[in-house]
Amino acid sequence: MCNRKAAEVNADVEARISRIEQMSLEQIATLQGRMLADIATGRIAPREASIIDRALRKRLKAIEQELHQDG
Repeated sequence: MCNRKAAEVNADVEARISRIEQMSLEQIATLQGRMLADIATGRIAPREASIIDRALRKRLKAIEQELHQDG
């Protein structure tokens, strides 16, 4: 049972990361606010939050590089 729950969590995190890779700055800001609430209520485990945070930082870095290339 633990493996099934872990697989479901991993699938959820992977789905979130896929969405993050396409987000704009405004969408990222909104997601970060929601994540804080989810962490506070325990809906997101610290490990999941860390993985999602890493994906957010990676996306922000990609956006920054795009802006530097265009500017």
